[in-house]
Amino acid sequence: MHYMSRLATFLFGAAIVFFPCSRSTSAQKAADTGKSTLKNGIAPADPAKYRCITDSQEWRNPYLIVQAKGIDPWSISAATKIPTMAPADVVAYLEKLPSSAWPYGLVVAVQENGIIGRGDEAQIKRNREELVRLLEKAGVEVELWPPA
Repeated sequence: MHYMSRLATFLFGAAIVFFPCSRSTSAQKAADTGKSTLKNGIAPADPAKYRCITDSQEWRNPYLIVQAKGIDPWSISAATKIPTMAPADVVAYLEKLPSSAWPYGLVVAVQENGIIGRGDEAQIKRNREELVRLLEKAGVEVELWPPA
């Protein structure tokens, strides 16, 4: 099972390297934005601004790293390290970011941590699934990146 997971990760990464501008967004905007104010204050995602980005160092919108213990947010506009948070707290965190943190519009990059402890895979998967569901509900597009 672990071998198949690694093989799938490798193939996905290879596809990004060979076809970096042809990938599509991994999630659609949800019709129900819930109580989030993100959709009201941030422009819609503009794929033309980010579709060819293949390196996380070039990504300028919020970047979320999924781990077994929670979500590690990273933002180019954040001056300090933000503590790991539960998936349920991420939308509230994103709502507090300035509009300058969203140069590509309402889209975030989500990536699983590639270095995982034994037995952490199931919790990472649950955290990723919950995070993506909550982001979609808030109207945030999600770009899934392969584990690093």
